[in-house]
Amino acid sequence: MEELSRNKTQEIAMQILSSFIICQEQDIVINIEETFEEVLGCSYDDAPLFLKEIIIKALKNEKEIIELISKYLKNRKFSRLNTCIKAILILAVTNFKFIEGMNKNIAINIAVELSKKYGEKDDYKFVNGVLDNCLKNE
Repeated sequence: MEELSRNKTQEIAMQILSSFIICQEQDIVINIEETFEEVLGCSYDDAPLFLKEIIIKALKNEKEIIELISKYLKNRKFSRLNTCIKAILILAVTNFKFIEGMNKNIAINIAVELSKKYGEKDDYKFVNGVLDNCLKNE
């Protein structure tokens, strides 16, 4: 597989996390290797190591990440957010808390850009506000 940019890797990570969220909500067993192959078009073994790291850390710490995000949602419930926004928030917190060398501003910027691309019109403002408070206080 060709080398992916960091931004493209983050976008693919968000897509994979979205797939996992949909599977969880429908009580479908998650198959990491199949999902990687569907999204990437290559085998799990050929997937970039950084991408695998993000996904594994997000899944391993998912409950903790969602509880953390939920504290900053004010009058909303995490379960009621759209799938892409859930994935973007999980990805941002994973980047900040569990990926070495990732700072708050970069994690938020990645999330905002993904929100602009995949979210509704003003979702990026919501994502920015939640993450700014969440990551500032952690």
